[in-house]
Amino acid sequence: MIQITNRPIPVWLDCDPGNDDVFAILLVLFHPRFNLLGISTVHGNAPLEMTTHNTLALLDLLQVYNVKVYEGSKRPLKIPPHYAFGVHGTTGLGGVTLPKKTINKPAKDMYYIEAMRSAICEHQGEICLVSTGTLTNISKLIAKYPEVKDKIRYIAIMGGAFNFGNVTPFAEFNIHTDPHAASSVIAEFGDKVILTPLNLTHTAVATEWVRKQIYNDVEGDNRRCSEIRKFFHDILMFYGQAYRENFGMTEGPPLHDPLALYSLLPFVDDAFEEYGYKYVQQPIKVVLDGEHQGETVVSKENTPGVYVGSEVDTKKFWQSVLVALKNAEVHIEV
Repeated sequence: MIQITNRPIPVWLDCDPGNDDVFAILLVLFHPRFNLLGISTVHGNAPLEMTTHNTLALLDLLQVYNVKVYEGSKRPLKIPPHYAFGVHGTTGLGGVTLPKKTINKPAKDMYYIEAMRSAICEHQGEICLVSTGTLTNISKLIAKYPEVKDKIRYIAIMGGAFNFGNVTPFAEFNIHTDPHAASSVIAEFGDKVILTPLNLTHTAVATEWVRKQIYNDVEGDNRRCSEIRKFFHDILMFYGQAYRENFGMTEGPPLHDPLALYSLLPFVDDAFEEYGYKYVQQPIKVVLDGEHQGETVVSKENTPGVYVGSEVDTKKFWQSVLVALKNAEVHIEV
């Protein structure tokens, strides 16, 4: 049997919270396999000021005060910004009310690109980038410092879809919101990219069973009703309602972003069967304009291509999320 290392993976998280992003933040903070080096925020599900505030407020709620959060890009490289208020609410984090003022503040010691580069150089060969939003920040990073591409181990991206979309019939939101950035990142990083498309994330659905594992206020041995559990449950309930209304998904909402983070594990551990993980490796390009703008398509280029996730053991994925939630609960109680 393959021996899975317990060594934490150094991770830089680039995100746009976002109801599913907060579960990625929970997982990267409180699962023992991840070592969060820093966070950069980006426009996407909501404007930058909102995604930054949501990140800072979540860290406050989790009583985490030692993670630096850097404000990134306000808009895409070449096209006007657009947001996902219809799915994530008017603040980008529907279902909960966050304080207007936060204890955590945006880091000001350096520009976000410099902070990302510093972390990459300090942990070169081991660091993994995780993008759960638009790819504007990372595109700007490699435009200024192309040498960092050789210093990272993997870049895990939540993005793309094949044969359908969630913002147009052809395109997934993160790629569609800044297709030029996505195109450059996928082209430049090549076979270091682990792509988690909608085809895979739609298998990781927060069913009623999952929701009851997160929060259950019924008296008895299975009662789980701390405030932090209620927070994540309320986010899921709002997200689930949005998915019913917008996409007709009645069983529950898919949790896209934490699955992209989780998908690092089979690659780093070289243990794909252990995680029930399957992928296809193929060259991918992004359509940059026209009706199909933002669509991810298989290219005919003779390159190794990116790793596109196709299957995962969702029970093990949810167990990892629940472990992180329990660890967060213990951390807050202490």
